[in-house]
Amino acid sequence: MRLLPLLCSMRFLAADQILSPLGDALTNYVLVVEETGTIEDLLTLDEFRKQDSSNDKLEQLQGWLSPGFINSHCHLELSYLKNQIDEKMGMAGFISQLISKRFPVDEEVIQQSYIEAEQEMIRNGIVAVGDISNFHHTLKIKQKGLLYYHTFVEVLGMDPYEAGKIIDFGNELKTLFKSVPNGNSSLAPHATYSVSPRLFSLLKSSCYVDDDPITIHMQESEEENSFIDDHTGPIADLFTMLKFDFSKLPKYQARPIKSIVPALPECNRVQLVHNTFTTREEMNWTNKMIKNSYWCLCPNANLYITNTLPDIPSLIAEKARITLGTDSLASNHSLNMIEEINVIQKHFPEIPFEAM
Repeated sequence: MRLLPLLCSMRFLAADQILSPLGDALTNYVLVVEETGTIEDLLTLDEFRKQDSSNDKLEQLQGWLSPGFINSHCHLELSYLKNQIDEKMGMAGFISQLISKRFPVDEEVIQQSYIEAEQEMIRNGIVAVGDISNFHHTLKIKQKGLLYYHTFVEVLGMDPYEAGKIIDFGNELKTLFKSVPNGNSSLAPHATYSVSPRLFSLLKSSCYVDDDPITIHMQESEEENSFIDDHTGPIADLFTMLKFDFSKLPKYQARPIKSIVPALPECNRVQLVHNTFTTREEMNWTNKMIKNSYWCLCPNANLYITNTLPDIPSLIAEKARITLGTDSLASNHSLNMIEEINVIQKHFPEIPFEAM
């Protein structure tokens, strides 16, 4: 610790508890913040009082003082669909409404929804976002640099003969989003049921070479399980109705996570998103297969779509690296990490708040 001049340009913040970036809950500490917002130091209350025995410059806050939140899974691109899709329709029902309402929409309306969504995240203490993008639409707002964005350029396609074109298009978008002043980008497969083995193979090679992080929607619904197993169930019925040709997609005759994880780069950081219907045995197996696995939970979106939550206590028991996300405003009423924590606290009260 070094002594700091009590300059007017600095703020000295105390709270009931201060959360460190490691999750430790600290009491009787003072956070020293420069006018620019930069964290200058962390003093014990006694250390601070040695410099200012009057406490005139100390701001005492009620509650918890936390580092900025990371929204590790978001679809900013879908913000204009807020309150447009019915709740608790299951994955096939959600996909059906998403496709029918996604286009066409006035570009001005779309861009305004991005501005409002980003401002909501800023108000709610979010400083960085793992954002899914299929197109270039969010490039304009990301170039303002108000938040840190890692853009996961999502690729999907069931026809192996189209895999090369899909990767090329994805790499073009990846390059565009790398131009964002406060961010980065990488390619990411959409989900187990929408990516051909050939596309997985090309993606694996590309991500392995660049050591890129990967994210993939995983076991968000039971419907996904039946489709991956033998092409039956509501997702198969929906794809048939929409005339999506999934005939070249293999029937894995296994659950999604066991089918797809071997197709992912084992050395890269891999974030599995949702995991609503993943078993503890599958969690254990996956952590052995992928050394840098991360498990992203979006509880409000899970309740919105399937009215089910993941087995979070099993993830904790397996010492999984757990992250939190909001998903999109198409499947959530807000972009607020505290709301996600509140849902977990309500359904799993045994999990300490500081751990979340």
